[in-house]
Amino acid sequence: MHQFFMKLLKKSYILCFVFLTVFCSEVYAQDQIESGELLCRVLDSKTKFPVYYATVRFTGTNKGLIADDKGEFRLLAYTKPNTSSKITISSIGYRTKEIYLSELRKDQVNIIQLLPDVEELEQVMLVSKKGTESKKEKLPNAETIVIEALKKLSVNHARKPSSYIAYYRDYQQPIDDSYEKVRKRNEDVEYLNLNEGIVEVFDAGFGTDYFNNQQNQTLVYRYHKNEAFTRDNTLSVPYDNKRKKYLENVKIPPFGGNELSVLNVTNAIRNHNKVSFSFVNVFRANFTENHFFEINGVSYRNNQPIYEIIFKAQESVSGRKYVAKGTIFIAKENYAIHKLNYQVYEKRFKKMLYGVTMEYAPIDEKMYLNYITFNNRFQVKSDDYFKVKEKKLNVKDLYVNNEYFYVEDVFYDVYFNRKVDEASIAPIHKKFKATYSYKEEKVGIKEVVVLDDRIRVYLDKKQLYALPNFNEKTFPDEIRLKIKNIKDIDGNVLNKTPDIKLNQYREMFVQEVFPEKDLPEDVKVMNKHTPLATSEINEFERKNEYWLNTPLKKNKTQ
Repeated sequence: MHQFFMKLLKKSYILCFVFLTVFCSEVYAQDQIESGELLCRVLDSKTKFPVYYATVRFTGTNKGLIADDKGEFRLLAYTKPNTSSKITISSIGYRTKEIYLSELRKDQVNIIQLLPDVEELEQVMLVSKKGTESKKEKLPNAETIVIEALKKLSVNHARKPSSYIAYYRDYQQPIDDSYEKVRKRNEDVEYLNLNEGIVEVFDAGFGTDYFNNQQNQTLVYRYHKNEAFTRDNTLSVPYDNKRKKYLENVKIPPFGGNELSVLNVTNAIRNHNKVSFSFVNVFRANFTENHFFEINGVSYRNNQPIYEIIFKAQESVSGRKYVAKGTIFIAKENYAIHKLNYQVYEKRFKKMLYGVTMEYAPIDEKMYLNYITFNNRFQVKSDDYFKVKEKKLNVKDLYVNNEYFYVEDVFYDVYFNRKVDEASIAPIHKKFKATYSYKEEKVGIKEVVVLDDRIRVYLDKKQLYALPNFNEKTFPDEIRLKIKNIKDIDGNVLNKTPDIKLNQYREMFVQEVFPEKDLPEDVKVMNKHTPLATSEINEFERKNEYWLNTPLKKNKTQ
């Protein structure tokens, strides 16, 4: 009986905790709903977890947006005359749902629930849906499905020019408490350096080189640095892959700091005949030979069966230090690739180095990009560390009227950028070293005294003056003092530059696709090798029809 009540109490606590978390989140979200906006959250009807990156379209059109990784999206509360009065929400593995805009309220977070639509495998048999009948059929080999999908890339994708208008954003998130410690921040920082924009990407056709073909360009219609979130310019630098900004054992192409170009190069499907990222490498040539494949189940989207195939990189390719795995979703009917998800982990620490997700959706029997996200772990060496500001030898006391004068003490005054922890000074013979001349003859340290704004290091004058090479005229230029392993009052070691560990995110969510559209003349194209912030903004009459799906700012109490 006691165990029964304990279980009941535990369940009640969990339910109460979930309710309070959701309730507080919704109350705080309501404070951030701007005038003229509808805020929605898409949830799994069974688990109540967010359905991330769900596709939202105005019914009967190619226009809409993509929910974020919390299942949230914003809609303008008003609609244009040519805009549908309904929205259609879809996601792979869920039943598509239509909702009238009139059902959504402006004064609350509108919860939209999707019903899962997946089938698990019965060993090697698949139950396929055809009308009212059920038919069992043997599944093909997983690798065979992938090979066929790669063969049909050119068939399933548009080879004619097209474009899409998308919401783009990039930002950073701290992985651990290293950022808060270095920056001395007490608050939990969720988004750093959030940049947002509306862009139109022109694609000259699936067979063209994205970076070299002059018709493959991007126009920027809106771009801004979101000042509502924390900004830190020391993190907004290009990757040098060495000391300043780097990812261990992985090289990120810098592209002059253009994160959108970094994102585009990771689109392994679009750049199928070019090197994209490890260990996909060249998607068309290396993907199947580098991985093991297994059918995990069948998901549905708009009643279309889609194979869910999990894969893992062969150890001979990834090496023993790394694990690379993911999922690819391939339509049963025409072998079109709907989604590719890929992650690389450090095996020892079980930390993700980087992850890529891209999804395509059919329009008029051709596949067009729906969204793409790429995030990677990186480290930055902070310039904010415990260091010496100045060392002063008491030279002025050694000379009177340019005559050498035998003073009672010879010492250094050493000034730091932070207050020194007096307890960290000892033992002085291990932490302070004085040498004389190019021969680096050792000079003894008599005493180290911590003063209000500096430390004073007393040298062994008798030993110094007795050195065979001692020269009273050149002495101040030939003596050196080295200090190591002392700490400031916060425990930071001298000259140890702390690593700040973060994730860098780049995300692009398509809002409207324009099949068979050419790049217009006399436009200002984005420079693919300079920061997006330097791009010229193009005039666009319809720019207000597309909007920034800005994430909700995290409540400090959450």
